[in-house]
Amino acid sequence: MSKPFDVEINNSIAHIRFNRPEKRNSMNEDFWTMFPKEVEELDDSGEIRALIVSSTGPHFSAGIDLSMFKDDIVENETDNEMGRSRGYFLQQLKFLQNAVSCLEAARFPVVTAVQGGCIGGGIDLITAADIRICTKDAFFLIEEINVGLAADIGTIQRLPKIIPAGIAREWTMLGEKVSADRAKEVGLVSSLHDSHEEMMKNAFEIAEKLASKTPLAMWVTKETLNYSRDHTVKESLENVALWNAATLHKEDVMSTMMSKMQKKKPEYRNLRDKNFLKHKANKN
Repeated sequence: MSKPFDVEINNSIAHIRFNRPEKRNSMNEDFWTMFPKEVEELDDSGEIRALIVSSTGPHFSAGIDLSMFKDDIVENETDNEMGRSRGYFLQQLKFLQNAVSCLEAARFPVVTAVQGGCIGGGIDLITAADIRICTKDAFFLIEEINVGLAADIGTIQRLPKIIPAGIAREWTMLGEKVSADRAKEVGLVSSLHDSHEEMMKNAFEIAEKLASKTPLAMWVTKETLNYSRDHTVKESLENVALWNAATLHKEDVMSTMMSKMQKKKPEYRNLRDKNFLKHKANKN
């Protein structure tokens, strides 16, 4: 089984790059299985400060690979008891949703860099990221409505909280191509670039800035941003108060202040390895 993406790690910055340009980087079964596992392993290590997700070839992703629609899911469900058949399909959807939500759950910030087409599942993926940039030739297409279903892996849930809700409704209901200029105008992406090379240079510049911050404060910031998106102001203030009461430590604050005074790059300890107890148990 070959990975449908390459992974590089350099100076605490991880880079996942889709590597199936001949298939327009469509998301096959290997992708849905291996991508969340890769992201979770990067997160578990505690060493990664930022992640870039990019692609190769003319398109970022054509979305879910049509080969995923296997006979045992779609055509033969009438041969099985209906409740069990529908329950199995529900499990499949949750499996796909997790492969996207893993970006949102990761403790480090995620930057997505898009060129060419970003279609269907590609939009599910980038809306779960923290920062999105693209080339000027990029376009975005919520394809699901055009093939007879509602987007169900994250676009409908996240897009209205990134761009104006009315525009999100328009895009999801019409299923028409959206240009890079329009995506920038409404806030889906934060910057446009003339070439893939220029975009990737900017992606790494952003990642380096993110990685220079204390990973503990970055984790808390991401958690509270996600929480605030889905809760009231009062609930969100209580949430961030609890997070800071639990995690705010003078070590990082003092290190930041001293580094600014001394005009040097601050150094922060990594987050704890999430598998620490597991490793300890295995050693024993």
